[in-house]
Amino acid sequence: MKFVILTDTHFVARGRKLYGLDPTERLGAAVERINRDHPDISFVIVTGDLAHWGEDAAYENLASVLARLKAPTILLMGNHDKRGPFGHFFPGVPRDESGFVQSIHLFDAATIVTLDTLNEAAPDHAGLLCEARLAFLEHALGSAPADRPLLLFQHHPPFDTGLRYMDDIKLANPEAEWDVIARTRKPDYLFMGHLHRPISGIWRGIPFHIQRALSHQVAFDLDTADHIPGSHELPDYSHVTVSAGQVVIHQCSFLYDGPLFSLQDRAAIEWTDR
Repeated sequence: MKFVILTDTHFVARGRKLYGLDPTERLGAAVERINRDHPDISFVIVTGDLAHWGEDAAYENLASVLARLKAPTILLMGNHDKRGPFGHFFPGVPRDESGFVQSIHLFDAATIVTLDTLNEAAPDHAGLLCEARLAFLEHALGSAPADRPLLLFQHHPPFDTGLRYMDDIKLANPEAEWDVIARTRKPDYLFMGHLHRPISGIWRGIPFHIQRALSHQVAFDLDTADHIPGSHELPDYSHVTVSAGQVVIHQCSFLYDGPLFSLQDRAAIEWTDR
C-alpha cells in the first residue's frame, strides 16, 4: 500500500496570503505533482490545521483544491480548525458517535486510525484527548486486525521535541493517551503534524514521523521560548510505502526547481569541478 502525507495547509480565503505565502498555490502545486507522479496511491492524508482561522471561505477554498486530487483524501483536525465550518464543506468526512473527526480505515496492508486532538475550548493551541476520544482510541486499537500494521495519525505530538514554544502546546494529556496504548496495543507507526518541521524518532518504543508543513515553516531553533520562530523553507510531502513488514517514507520537495543530473555522468562530475 502506498499513500501520501500532507499537513498544516493553513488555508485562507482564495486570493489571500499568510505570512507572505499563498497556501492555495502551494497545495495546488502539490496536487499537480501527486496526480502526475503517484497514480497508484490509496489515499492522501492531511494531518490537521487545514485552515488558519477556521472560516468558511478557507474551507470552501480548500475543498475546491482538494477536489482536483485523483486519490481519496483523509482529513484530520488541528488546533487552527473549527469543526462546524469544516463540516459545511466536508460533510462526508467520517466522525465518531460523539461528533469528533476521527475514524478507522481498514486496508489489506494496514489499519489507519485517525484521532481528533482539537480542543476548541483551549486558551492556547494545545491539543486534548477527552474521555470520549480516548474511548474511541481504545476501541480502535483493541479491535484492529492483528495480522497487519496499525498506523496512528494525530495532529498534536504527545511528547517534547526540543522546539521550546511548540513543546508548550503539544498534546495536553499525553499520559492519558499512553495509558490507553499501554493496555491495548502499540501502533506500529505514529504520524503527526503541528510542528511544521520534519522530525522523526521513537516515542516509548513507537517509531514516529512528523511531517513538514505545506504552508509556512517553524525554523530549526532549539533556544527561542517566547515566540514561534518562522521561516519560508520549501515544503514537501511524504510518500509512504507499507509492505512486507516494513514502512518506507520518502520526503519529496515538490517545489524544488534546480538541476537534475546523474552522479555517474562524467560531464556532471567535470561541471562540479568548475
